[in-house]
Amino acid sequence: MENYGILLGALLALLAGLAIGKAWERYKLADGRWIDRRRARESPHYMLGLNFLVANQVDPAIAELTKAAETAGDPLEIHLILGNLYREKGQVGRAIQEHQKLLQRPNLRKLEHANVLLCLGLDYKHGGFVDRALEAFSEVLRLDPNNQYALANLEKLYEEQHQWGDAYATRQKLSKRDDAGADARHQEILAFLENEIGLEALKRMDYPEAARRFEAAIELDARNAPAYMNLGDVRFYLGDPAGSTAAWERLIEASPDRAYLAFSRLEAAYPKSDDAGRFPELCRRLIGGNPQDWRARLALARHLSARGAAREGLDLLFEALVQNPHALAVHQAIWQTLSALHLPQPLVDRYIDLARESVFYLDPHICVRCRYRSTELLWQCPHCHEWNTFLEERIAPAKDSEATIST
Repeated sequence: MENYGILLGALLALLAGLAIGKAWERYKLADGRWIDRRRARESPHYMLGLNFLVANQVDPAIAELTKAAETAGDPLEIHLILGNLYREKGQVGRAIQEHQKLLQRPNLRKLEHANVLLCLGLDYKHGGFVDRALEAFSEVLRLDPNNQYALANLEKLYEEQHQWGDAYATRQKLSKRDDAGADARHQEILAFLENEIGLEALKRMDYPEAARRFEAAIELDARNAPAYMNLGDVRFYLGDPAGSTAAWERLIEASPDRAYLAFSRLEAAYPKSDDAGRFPELCRRLIGGNPQDWRARLALARHLSARGAAREGLDLLFEALVQNPHALAVHQAIWQTLSALHLPQPLVDRYIDLARESVFYLDPHICVRCRYRSTELLWQCPHCHEWNTFLEERIAPAKDSEATIST
């Protein structure tokens, strides 16, 4: 009987604990008042606010969420959202005030404190208060060392300030906390950061350190084009033309789609090695490997035209035009070559037929993440600050026609 009483007491204690836990899940004591935390989510204003938010209607979302917060006793999560909406709307001062007031609340849990600080750090970052943003994100990491959002934003702040060493160290921490599936992207970004550290060494004319950094970047990511380019330049400065040529040729092997970046360097370097024929051979090999490579055709055409073979070069330019009728560089090269040939009418007519529907892009490179456009290939987007996101936008190749046949 005594054992039965003990068992019954334990069962009652367990049920009481569950009841208290459920009550705490729903209610919270704040400023001396018990607040129903579910009431906010059950409010029609809360639901309407979320609907407006999904529809990207910021002002109605703010109005409805403000009403939901008032009716539910000012819950923290709604005020977090409101502050973020003010920031997105450009009202950074209002966002900072909203999030700072949340920090003044007593009895904030550690994770809640970290979340509020993270939002405040984003406010400071958006407003250009770099030191305050750095301090806020660092404090988030003190409270929550595995907070990937704080690490990512901290890294971007370091990058914007060109503190490449700090950015590199932060990206390393982020890679250790992320899942294995993202490892390739981490390696790619670390390689670009190594390249930037190498460029700083290059500006100081510390060539051995610069070369070491560029080689480390290539080891991290074998397709890192700027590291190959810069490594070749360093070797050239150190009086090693064979080594510089080898670095630029490695770029072509690793990333044939970026081969054009090394064309001018290799064209100038090969004659110094008494091997001037290697450049046209390289271009023809690239064309054979990728029949759509209009840049190799353009480079070879210019090379031949400069050596008196303008007519052969023009045929290559017409082929390049078929592959990319919207490349202004191809049209400019054709105009120059036609002028050098004294504008033969059949060739002019052929060019007009090929170029009739061409549309020129003044800024053909586009960031696939934020759609920022650029006249040149950039390794880091100046708008969203992501690495290696630029592609050359192409409309369509030219239509096959009798005009593409040599005359």
